[in-house]
Amino acid sequence: MSVTQLETLPISRSEFLRLEIFKNVSFESLAGYLLGCKTVVVEEGELLIDPDHPKRRLIVILEGLLEVRAEAKGGSFSSLIEAGHCAGEMSIFDNIKPSAYVYSKVQSRLLIIEPEMALAMIHASHDLCLNFLHMLSQRIRNNTKVVCEEEYHIRCIEENAKVDSLTGLHNRRWLEEMYTREINRSNAGNFRLSAFMMDIDHFKQVNDTYGHLAGDQVLIAVAKTIVECLRPSDMPVRYGGEEFTVFLPGTSTENAKIIAERLRASVERKDILLPSGEVIHATISVGFTERVEADTVRSIIERADKALYHAKENGRNRVCLNLDGDDMFLF
Repeated sequence: MSVTQLETLPISRSEFLRLEIFKNVSFESLAGYLLGCKTVVVEEGELLIDPDHPKRRLIVILEGLLEVRAEAKGGSFSSLIEAGHCAGEMSIFDNIKPSAYVYSKVQSRLLIIEPEMALAMIHASHDLCLNFLHMLSQRIRNNTKVVCEEEYHIRCIEENAKVDSLTGLHNRRWLEEMYTREINRSNAGNFRLSAFMMDIDHFKQVNDTYGHLAGDQVLIAVAKTIVECLRPSDMPVRYGGEEFTVFLPGTSTENAKIIAERLRASVERKDILLPSGEVIHATISVGFTERVEADTVRSIIERADKALYHAKENGRNRVCLNLDGDDMFLF
């Protein structure tokens, strides 16, 4: 090839060798193909690839930076393409219109290669083909990482939405999902299952006497005591206000009574330090029941709640069992 011909090339040998897309590729093997290509300078914000008006071509970034924006029902995603890399190659490979918009992030100088020329260059150079494979695999890895991080972020948000921010216990939203799953499992396998409803005695009086910050400390202390007294398989929930509920899988009435009494006594002994520095004590009333055939989350909690109400009517700081309906036993 003569010097005159080389001068008509859109990029020089030195620039060719600096581009990542042409790494390990012989300049001479593609120089003839490059004669049919052109370079352009685009301004910041210019739309280069438009899925609504697709135009197949390979864009190699010589200088500058491009931005890829993909939009879907779930939101949008953007990434950057640096100098030395390319855009538009997927539409050339699969002959399908692009799925993302590509803009110039800053003023950029680009090498434009028409699809037939790009395919011919790939056929002419195995190293160029490997470079495309390498870039595509890197993009897949990066996109997979982004997707995994996004899914983790979504799971964290969903999990946080099911946790009571004050006590750290799960809340009613979590209860609806997990208690339903547990009651269905216990009904299907005829497994033992007990349920507690608990209430902090005279909680309004605590708020009225010491203030709502003190009330928060009492809630936190009681929740911590509940967790300390339960087993890893038990399922405590802040039901609302000063009420708590627990599902105890695999637990008979006899064992539930022991756990309920341990809970009641532990809360009674607990020293609760208020923001003022004062130490107070609280008590709880506990109502509990065991699963019966065809129980639902609502029915078993209602029975436990009746037992709780009975315990509060009969002096508070007590444990009450509801056997099935209105048969109450105070302890």
